[in-house]
Amino acid sequence: MPVEELTDRNELREFLMRDRLANAYLLGNLDPAYFQFCNWYGARDDEGELTNLMLVYLGLSLPVVFTSGNGEGLEEFLEASRDIVPRRFHFHVLEEQMPALQSVYPTKGAQAMLRMGLTPEQFEPIDYDEPIERLGHRDTAAIMELYEHYPDNFFEAYQLETGLYFGIRDEDRLVSMGGVHVLSEEYDIAVIGNLVTHSNYRGQGLATAVTARLIEELFDRVSLLALNVGRDNAPAVRLYGNFGFQSNNVFYEGRWEGQEA
Repeated sequence: MPVEELTDRNELREFLMRDRLANAYLLGNLDPAYFQFCNWYGARDDEGELTNLMLVYLGLSLPVVFTSGNGEGLEEFLEASRDIVPRRFHFHVLEEQMPALQSVYPTKGAQAMLRMGLTPEQFEPIDYDEPIERLGHRDTAAIMELYEHYPDNFFEAYQLETGLYFGIRDEDRLVSMGGVHVLSEEYDIAVIGNLVTHSNYRGQGLATAVTARLIEELFDRVSLLALNVGRDNAPAVRLYGNFGFQSNNVFYEGRWEGQEA
């Protein structure tokens, strides 16, 4: 199966708009702020229409591989792409695409996740009293100290340049924070992420407060928000549901370490 490198953002956008929420990361990464870190690959049918799409995102310490498409011929597409993808990567694949991925990259421990979405019309504001501050590069040391407790985070310091990271402190200690994985005003979408609260401070509504502040700020800039939550994490699903987030699809995320797990 021929694998084609793709660079036409208009063609990619048209393909990804078929399901904006399922493709939230990919759509956001079309933005010029992220496009420089992206390698896009696709396969076409006999009529020249894209059927499968792969994004290799190189803007994080560990590359991330995303797939999209109808899944027809996906196993062959992944096999034909083996020389393209990095030796190690994190992956996000739709539930129906997981068997094809496992046949080419057999892994253990992939986690089932929900992709949830929110529009301004669905938003249910939640009041909060906690003092929340906007985080910047001056806070990098405190942020990294908090993330030491969450080694699987996807935070990179350049993400602070969005101005959309917020946190709560207990005296001088950062104890809860969150921000965005991607933000694109051009493509009218943002993905909330990197939400963490120190284990000693859970159950106090800190994550709710940070999320509320994020949503308020983001809806000044875009009209569709997405986030990921473990499918079996009922408390977190309930928390986001209280804001009006609705489930869109199931996907799996995990890691390929360059050998059978």
